[in-house]
Amino acid sequence: MAIEQQVIQYSQLINRRIIDRSSAEEVGRLDELWLNAKSHHVVGFSSKSGGVLGLGVKKHSFTWEQIYSIGADSILVNINAEAEEPEKSSEISSPIMGHEVLTDSGNTAGELRDYIIATQTGAVVGYLYKSSGWRGAVEGTYLLSPDDISSIGSKRILVIDTAIQDPQPYTDGMNQKLNKVGELLKDDYTKTMGDLRGLMKGAQNISEQAKIKVQEVAGQAREGTISFAEQAREGTVSFAEQAREKASEVANQTRDRVAEMRGESTATPILVESEVVLEPKVVLESEGVIEYEVISEAPPQPEKSEN
Repeated sequence: MAIEQQVIQYSQLINRRIIDRSSAEEVGRLDELWLNAKSHHVVGFSSKSGGVLGLGVKKHSFTWEQIYSIGADSILVNINAEAEEPEKSSEISSPIMGHEVLTDSGNTAGELRDYIIATQTGAVVGYLYKSSGWRGAVEGTYLLSPDDISSIGSKRILVIDTAIQDPQPYTDGMNQKLNKVGELLKDDYTKTMGDLRGLMKGAQNISEQAKIKVQEVAGQAREGTISFAEQAREGTVSFAEQAREKASEVANQTRDRVAEMRGESTATPILVESEVVLEPKVVLESEGVIEYEVISEAPPQPEKSEN
């Protein structure tokens, strides 16, 4: 089988052209995949072509092993004109798209939307469902391992409760991991199914670790911001104090300078009760200086009574 893509989704195969490799003629378009729900394998498929309103439709069937290659537009198959076409067995499930996803505890988790197939073997490596929001799961597409499926019926699939309690979101990055699983499935299906479950849990652990790391970094960033804010406040207060001290110093220097130019003393005069009185003595207009003279004045004595 000349296939580069290791996994492909059911939705990508439906209605794709089927070409006979030996004649290069179109056989029809893929109409149905034959899924064995118990073994989780697509064992074959059918095609249909032509017809109007269901009349004159030609149908053909193929085993999965008849696929030569799967391209973006067509599926090339090897057809043996002498061999009979395979028949769909009773083990083949009816189409399961739109099935209710029900937990074994009786809760609806969502709706089945797709499943992923290993191109080399036809093994189903995962089922995709859209969440209904049960247990707070955000709306989106989630992945189920085949090991999570208890049974598949005509209208719903039953899954183990623990798989839904801790759902695995399906992302583009997960597709690369499933490609690796598809390649390994060529050798050992059972072992690789176990590896797939571990891979899904590992991806979940990585996601949780990343979440914790983000919270840790965010906490450090908040602490750093608070510390920086405190330092900024302290710096602002310190700068304001320095500015006030500098302004006071400049004001004192200016006052002293003015006093010096006037010939005044910057010392603070000391007054002793009411005995010291400052009176102007001489005004020198030419120098613009006022001089003061200290005049001592004794306080008045009380009069003595003659009696």
